[in-house]
Amino acid sequence: MKKAELRKKLLAQRKNLDEIFVQEASIRAQRHLLTDDAWKKAQQVIIYSPIRNEVRTDLLLNSLWDSGRTLLLPRCDEKVGQMSLVQCDGAHELEEGTYGILEPRSHCTVVDYDAPDFTPSLVIVPGVGFDFCGNRLGFGGGYYDRMLHKPAFNHATFVGLAYSFQIVPVLDADPWDQAMHALCTEEALQWL
Repeated sequence: MKKAELRKKLLAQRKNLDEIFVQEASIRAQRHLLTDDAWKKAQQVIIYSPIRNEVRTDLLLNSLWDSGRTLLLPRCDEKVGQMSLVQCDGAHELEEGTYGILEPRSHCTVVDYDAPDFTPSLVIVPGVGFDFCGNRLGFGGGYYDRMLHKPAFNHATFVGLAYSFQIVPVLDADPWDQAMHALCTEEALQWL
């Protein structure tokens, strides 16, 4: 199946998810991650704000805020097709931004990808779909692909967070696609 067809199919499935399923599956998926050593050791963590029935990340956000570790959230800039990362120290610093996504307010600190103290250890990545090799199918804008190829991410661990139905046997990977190191669903956290 071509990427566009698969994207359409998986997005339709996700759109039709029951609210109770989204809540319960999100809690289970996040709990798998919260008990993993990669999560426990990570000091600079990049997490997405969910939209359109993506796996929620509220437990992960609260865990980072409670522990005092650095949480970075993406902010999309449609005009330049880039995603910046912004440090967020609590829910009070969030507001609705591009695409209706909760993003850090404008006064929050934007990270310099080239700064020596920018050393992300863990990146929680959303996706429309993933395959068993860690290849990712996104929305098609390339925001994550461009970001994850920056040199600062060379030593970061990438975890795709999704529902189990979003994991497909094989995706056609393009040269610019960045594979995940692990996939986390409501069923399990699987290192690849």
